[in-house]
Amino acid sequence: MQRFRGSGSFYLSTLMVGILLSRFANYLWFEIPVFKGQAANILVFFVVFGVALALWLLLKRDDRASGPLTIYLILMSLAWVATLAVYRYHGDSFNYIALLYIPVLFLLWGKPPTADEGWRSILNFAWVTAGIIVLTRALEITSVISVKYQTPNLIRFDEEGYFLPLNDLLGIDGRWPGPFGHNGDTAMMGSLLIVIALIRWSRGSWVFLLVGGFTLLVTSGRASIGAVLAAIVIFCMLTRTGWPTRWSFTLRRILGGVLLALGAIGLLGFQYGLTGRQTIWPAFIELWQTSPIIGVGGSGIAVSGGLTQEFLHAHSHYIDILARNGILVFLIQFAALGFGLFVALKVGFKGKPAALALLVVFFVAGITEPRNDWIAPSVTGMLVIVASVIAFRERPAEISEVASRSRSSQ
Repeated sequence: MQRFRGSGSFYLSTLMVGILLSRFANYLWFEIPVFKGQAANILVFFVVFGVALALWLLLKRDDRASGPLTIYLILMSLAWVATLAVYRYHGDSFNYIALLYIPVLFLLWGKPPTADEGWRSILNFAWVTAGIIVLTRALEITSVISVKYQTPNLIRFDEEGYFLPLNDLLGIDGRWPGPFGHNGDTAMMGSLLIVIALIRWSRGSWVFLLVGGFTLLVTSGRASIGAVLAAIVIFCMLTRTGWPTRWSFTLRRILGGVLLALGAIGLLGFQYGLTGRQTIWPAFIELWQTSPIIGVGGSGIAVSGGLTQEFLHAHSHYIDILARNGILVFLIQFAALGFGLFVALKVGFKGKPAALALLVVFFVAGITEPRNDWIAPSVTGMLVIVASVIAFRERPAEISEVASRSRSSQ
């Protein structure tokens, strides 16, 4: 009992692992009513939140979030309120897990974890992620569950357009959708495992590297591969410990800048790298222009006709939020996320770029896929929030001083 009173990693790990288990339950029993018409994933996360709340109440900690971290959590809360309002206006559906979004942020505000507790929770998150990926493939091999259905046209497209050296050998048709329901989402989880392994080396790092590498090979997520490379390059450019410091800081910045520029050209400068997005993106931009302030909603996309109705999402986190929810929600949401990224950058330039590297994976991978809807607690959303909280807890003193002067002048 004393252990639970002394560390915030228990309630935070419960939340992070719980959202993974909720997502896995949704994969195993997709939208199948289990109790009172509610699916397993909803029940799982409500139970998990109850356990996390109990652990949070046991935790002996008096230092509530203050200054920049409070501002960040308020901005994230306002973004959720704006997103909910737009969802309700358009009549778009969401499940009851959305009601726990603000309570999760409140737990982080009331008893914020230390940076070390945040990293401990992320390592626990990585262990469970790796376990779910391995377990899913094992269940598929033994025919306990089937690989998620994909249309023959999609399988043919994947096999013609992507490098999949292991899939024929493993009996996987097309790109592996994995336990996260879509090859792009599963690929991103693989990329996160690799980055976590390298930025926070631990006894589990070799496991994370093997599982993450396998995942990227069978999903062939080009954006996720690019996100890994960008995150590691930025980490090596800024870190002040470990083997990258064998080279001077100036040399690392120059080489890193060149590599990042070449990566951007490779991702966006060639038609094959966009895989049709050069036509999908303009179609969604045109759709957004029909309702620029509040977007058209998921219901509007579903009846929009043409490419937008065919694909149902913009194949870009940024364009999708813009078209779906409009410029108002877009600005509020990315003001919040951008503030977290700004602090992570400041911390990174002070020699602690690990949290920044995790955020880079999300922001880079989001260029070519929608990664979160920001209406309910989610796997990627939770990781982004926790990485940002870590950055605030590691923040350089001058950020706190600016916030303090701002409050004093009011």
